[in-house]
Parts: sequence; structure tokens; C-alpha cells
Amino acid sequence: MRSVHSRLPLLLAPAALLVLAGCATDSASVVPAHDEGAVWSYDGASGPAHWGELADDDALCGTGVRQSPIDLPEADDGPELDLVGSGPVRGATADNGHTVQFTADDGASTTIDGDALDLVQMHFHAGSEHAVDGDRFAAEFHFVHADDRGALTVVGVLAERGAHNPAYDSYVAGATAGTGRESTVDVEAMLPDDRSFVTYDGSLTTPPCTEGVRWIVFEDPIELGADQLAALEAVHDHNARPVQPLGDRIVRDRL
Repeated sequence: MRSVHSRLPLLLAPAALLVLAGCATDSASVVPAHDEGAVWSYDGASGPAHWGELADDDALCGTGVRQSPIDLPEADDGPELDLVGSGPVRGATADNGHTVQFTADDGASTTIDGDALDLVQMHFHAGSEHAVDGDRFAAEFHFVHADDRGALTVVGVLAERGAHNPAYDSYVAGATAGTGRESTVDVEAMLPDDRSFVTYDGSLTTPPCTEGVRWIVFEDPIELGADQLAALEAVHDHNARPVQPLGDRIVRDRL
């Protein structure tokens, strides 16, 4: 598959990724970079309630009708996601001012429902951005993928306080290093054992809040140790956008 790393700038969450977190030449085709110089934040006059007012390019944050995150329905244990990772992936981990982003080296991929997608980046939010039946979790990780047109699929993993999770050690170490460093991400190892999921059409969760992003969020959370959560929260805490109206969208348990 043709790599999109050279065509997609660093994401936040989506984007920024999730979060951080666009597609080819349509509304979801370009995901701008956001760094420490960006004017938006998670509180005050530059917080989520005002993102749509900060720049013309960010207007969708206030006017969009297919925005993310959302309050997801209670888990119903539907079919499990057919996902195959490419194994441990090397890349650079760096703080972009809003989260800590792991940017995968070229060639990293994940096969979802038979479609090979480029793994572009992953990042975290503390606490979670998505809620489940009104309840939010300690953290949420976004694995941002792109197809050969640049269309984004973000895989969301919710996290709760519990047992130490060695699959996240390399990323957490990179997040707390203070400067950019090499890290390793193994998508499959970082997912919950039960892979039942929900999916819906949404957006980046940070400015410019581009719509047309396919979200896949696992119903079961993973566990992270108290030390791992504390390490992440010491770097960024309360970096989560509030849930957005569902509108006429349908949350499904099948792709």
C-alpha cells in the first residue's frame, strides 16, 4: 500500500488523533498540524466552547453536525473487530503541546476488516473523550489510520485504573521523557482482549474538527496501572473535548 506519511502532516487528535486523531480531496482530506504555538486549549477563552470562533478554518468546531467525541451506548457485546496489526512498530514520540504523539515510521500498517491501512500516529487523552452511557474513563488512546486516499479511521481504546499493562510501557516512557525519543507501539497488544466495538461517522476531536472520520471504539476498556496513568496525567491532564450531540447519526456494532 502506498504510504501516506509524506502527505499527511503530524496530527493531534483527532485528532488531533487521536487526536487525533480528513481524507483525500474531500472535507476529510487534510489534517493540519497543531503544535505548542497553536492558539486553542482545553479551558478558558481558547477552550472547546470557543474553538469555532478562533479561526475561519476551525468553524466546524462550532457549526459541525457530525462531531466527535460522543456519548456511546452501553456495551452490548456485538461481533468482534477483525483487526490484525503488523507487530511492533518503531516511531518518534514527542509532546506537541496538547498530547503526546507517537508518529509511526513509514510502512506501519493495520488490517481492519480485510483493508490494509497505514498506521499514522497514536496519542492519548486524560480522561477519556468518549463516554459510555454517560460515564467517562481515566484515559483514552487514539490510533489514527489512513487509507491510500488519506481517509481516516481512528481506533479508540478506553482505559481504566487497574493492573500494570506492559504493552503501554514503551509509549508511557516516551511520553514522560521530556524530549522526543524513539518508542515502540504494537497495536494488537494494546487492544482489549474482547474486541467487540461500536462505529460511527464523526470528526477530529481537536481544531479544525474536520468531519468524515470513521470512528471505531472498543466497548471493553483496557487496564493501566496507577503508575502509568499518573505518569501520563503528569504530562497532560484534562485534555479531552466534551461530548458532542449525536444528532441523526447511528452508532453501529458492525462496519
